[in-house]
Amino acid sequence: MIRKEVRELAKKYDLLAEQYDEKIHSALEAKIRNRIIFSTLDKFINRNSCKILDAGGGTGFYSIPLALKGHEITIIDISEKMLKKARENAQKHSVQGRVKTVQGSMDHLDIPDSYFDVVLCHLAFGYTKPSKTLSEFYRILKNGGVLSLTVANKYYYSVREGLKGNFSKVKEILRAEDFYEAPYGIPEIRTFTKSEIVNLCSDANFEVLRVKGIKVITDYLPEIPQKTRTLERLEKIMSEIEDLSSIARHIYLICKKPLH
Repeated sequence: MIRKEVRELAKKYDLLAEQYDEKIHSALEAKIRNRIIFSTLDKFINRNSCKILDAGGGTGFYSIPLALKGHEITIIDISEKMLKKARENAQKHSVQGRVKTVQGSMDHLDIPDSYFDVVLCHLAFGYTKPSKTLSEFYRILKNGGVLSLTVANKYYYSVREGLKGNFSKVKEILRAEDFYEAPYGIPEIRTFTKSEIVNLCSDANFEVLRVKGIKVITDYLPEIPQKTRTLERLEKIMSEIEDLSSIARHIYLICKKPLH
């Protein structure tokens, strides 16, 4: 049974479905994030056809390009209207045969053990019960399978408010056990620190292979400079420096279920 709060969240995303891709993925800041994610996935996903779960995959933004490469995708999301958009996008790109959609919660996956080669969970993790969801991801991944995980960074918000001179807000964020933010007008999502998300993954028995910071400086800028290509190249370079992930807008982890 889907929890009441999950049903309420689904209603909010139903209202966003039609404008979601344009609102969330079209801006330069989003393009920087997504190019880093896709270039990283290319290094860790087997070039042969893989079974991939896109958890909280919504409109299929990450799934469709992977389906075009020949992978078999299952998108699970709580919002039926987001999934409807995903099916439309899959049909538009003629990959509907390789994209399956399932309405449901990541906390309770009706999927056999050791079924998927790859699990993607990009930002939607902030809506879950973290330990329960990671346990489910671990269960459904094959030995040696890859988890691609992106979360919002709590410390980004504290640094951002500090740069604005909002010191009382900085204290509030740092003292909060769980800090939530509503970026880009989407429903409130939980943030994590780098050490917190790394420890959660390690406690779930994942091997953390890479930790990257996405948008290390872009979202601190008062306005985007004209030299956007230079900014993109700089962000890609900085994403490779793990120490900088502590202040980046998003923290990106590549984890592996160990071989046994």
